[in-house]
Amino acid sequence: MKPVSIYKPVTVEQAIQILSLHGTEAGVYAGGTDLLIRLKNRLKQAPTYLVDIKKIENLRYIREDGQGGVQIGALTKLAEVADSPLSCYRNGGFICYGAIGDNSYYHSAMGGRLCYAVYPGDIATALIPYDAKVTLATPFGPKALTVEQLVPGDVMVDGRLQSHVVRFNEILTEVTIPAPRPGFKASFEKIRPREVWDFAMASLAIGLQMQGNTIQDARVVFGGIAGKPYREHAVENFLKGKTVSPQLTAQAQAMALANSAPLKYNAEKIDMAKGLLASGLEKLAMA
Repeated sequence: MKPVSIYKPVTVEQAIQILSLHGTEAGVYAGGTDLLIRLKNRLKQAPTYLVDIKKIENLRYIREDGQGGVQIGALTKLAEVADSPLSCYRNGGFICYGAIGDNSYYHSAMGGRLCYAVYPGDIATALIPYDAKVTLATPFGPKALTVEQLVPGDVMVDGRLQSHVVRFNEILTEVTIPAPRPGFKASFEKIRPREVWDFAMASLAIGLQMQGNTIQDARVVFGGIAGKPYREHAVENFLKGKTVSPQLTAQAQAMALANSAPLKYNAEKIDMAKGLLASGLEKLAMA
């Protein structure tokens, strides 16, 4: 493993100062899913200085935001999120599929999973239908982004290619899920080769804003098939104003991912994703 120096700040401000001091040679250590792989393989991108933020106590919480939504600290364990009645029931079970039965379920941090093991990870994909937002701590004060803005796919940030827009001297501190409006329904499913904790071969998060049997608005987000959670805007627009039915499901499934270009050995991902779309619509029709 690459030799490193470890800092253990007790406040966000201390952590930001350390990151600013060492620049791109430093890295935040929380869950460590992606970071430890880079260190073990002595990759060039592996940091020389680790900023272990697990001692920062005010980053681990689940609470109401005063408007019916839920705020989740970035160090909150997935197990704690899944067990919380605030996040699970008020928000329609948005993250209750957590990796039950696996060690990562008890040790993975919410913020770390958003930024470092997202693709083909699950959390960002699952949060987008809820119009979830995140807060970043920066040297210049807090910065707010939607989850969709946080993970745009491969981008150059501070001279590094990464899937998220967090800079070297910024830390994701909070996730906020707004209160869903009456009539909102959502579903998340994934296809994986082994257990729930495993990377998705394909996944789907779908949210429908219903008025009676009519779809007022829709969010259709695929995971595991692209370098980012993939919003299928064509299907979303097609669903608006229509009534959920077997015919609608078949039409949406046929038009989904029409412009996709699979690689030589992964064309089955498209069929998996289309199957998940049909399953999600059918489940929400019965909800």
